[in-house]
Amino acid sequence: MVRNAQRLWRGALAAALLLACAASQAADLVSEARYSSIRPSGSRVDLAQIGDDNRATVDQSGRDQHLQLLQQRDGNTANINQGGAYNAAAVAQYGYNNYVQLDQNGRYNQAAATQIGTGNQASVVQSGAYNQAFVGQYGTNNQASVTQNGFGGKVTVNQYGSGGTATVTQQ
Repeated sequence: MVRNAQRLWRGALAAALLLACAASQAADLVSEARYSSIRPSGSRVDLAQIGDDNRATVDQSGRDQHLQLLQQRDGNTANINQGGAYNAAAVAQYGYNNYVQLDQNGRYNQAAATQIGTGNQASVVQSGAYNQAFVGQYGTNNQASVTQNGFGGKVTVNQYGSGGTATVTQQ
């Protein structure tokens, strides 16, 4: 019960920090006439990094890509590639030296990864359409790999403890 309450509290705090960060940065934006002909594709990134030596690389191409990314503590890395259209992803890493690689191509794919601990690694690759994946790793040195090709796949991976390995492929 206490563990669930702590996890809920951390998630709520992370969401509040992410929204506050995004709102404060958006307030600084001023429109300029030289950019008036540029039409947005509807893509969006909300990114917050709290701690030292966190790294994030985000590449969005296509239409209406959405990403929320939070990294808290030190040495976490996220590489996110979104192509195609209407893909959505959410990544939260709390701890030290966690790594996530997320590649979405196709349309209407959804992915989320939560890693709490140290040295966890997650990879999610989605192509096709209407795929859903969630990876939750809570502990140390866990590894998860999810690959979804095709249409309408659903995957949930949860690992608790240390040294777990999970590989899921859907076609």
